[in-house]
Amino acid sequence: MSRLLKWLAVLSALGFPLALIGFRVGLYEFGTGFRILNYTFYLAAAVFLAGIVLFFIHRKAKPDSSRGAIIAVVISLVPILGLGSQVFVARTVPAIHNISTDTVNPPQFNAVVALRGEGTNPLEYKIENGDLAEVQKNAYPDIKTITANASVQDAFDKAVNIAEDLGWDIVSKDQSNGIIEATQTTTLWQFKDDIVIRIRANAQTPDSTDIDLRSVSRIGRSDLGANARRIQHFIDQFNS
Repeated sequence: MSRLLKWLAVLSALGFPLALIGFRVGLYEFGTGFRILNYTFYLAAAVFLAGIVLFFIHRKAKPDSSRGAIIAVVISLVPILGLGSQVFVARTVPAIHNISTDTVNPPQFNAVVALRGEGTNPLEYKIENGDLAEVQKNAYPDIKTITANASVQDAFDKAVNIAEDLGWDIVSKDQSNGIIEATQTTTLWQFKDDIVIRIRANAQTPDSTDIDLRSVSRIGRSDLGANARRIQHFIDQFNS
C-alpha cells in the first residue's frame, strides 16, 4: 500500500509541470491545464490523508510501510503547498481581470485588438454579475489616475520609457492622441496581458497632465491581482 502511495505522490508532484509544459507547447488550452492542476491538488490531498492514516496504522507492526507512507506524505506536500498558495491568493482578491485607473471612462484599446485573437476575454469594462468599478475600488483603492506637473509630451515620453523599462512590448505609440498600447508576457505560463496608457491635459489645470492606465488579461477569469500590481508598479515608477 505504501509503495502505491509513493507512486501516486510522485504522480501528483508531476501534475504541475505536466500542465505547464503541455500548455506552453500548445498540446491543450489553458482550461485543460487548469483541470489537470485541480486533479493534481485533489490527488495530492488524498495521498496526504491516506499516508497519515497508514503511518499511524503501521508505525509499530510494519515500520517499513510506515516510512513509505511518510515519504508519500512529504512528496504530496509539494503540490499541496504550491497549488494551495495560489488558492489562498485567489480567495484574497476578486475574480476579475480588467483593471483601470479611470473606472468612469476607461482608456480604450485599438492596436492590440487584432492581436488578441478568438476566445480571449472581452475588452468591455464590465462583469456579468455586479459593478466592476465598485469591485475594483474596494479591492484596489490606490489604483487611480496619475496627475503630473508636466507637459503632455514629457509625460508621454516618460510613460514610454517606463513601459520599456518594465519589459512591456510596445505595440503602438500614437502621440497625436496620447495613446500607448503594449503587451506583457508572464514568465512562467507565458500569459499575455494587454495594457493601454492614455495621456491628456488635465481639464482643471492646463499645466498638468493626466495619465490613465488599463490592463486586461487575455485569458482567465481571475488574474490573481496581476493587473493591479502591474499598474501600481507603473504608478510607483512614474511618481518616483
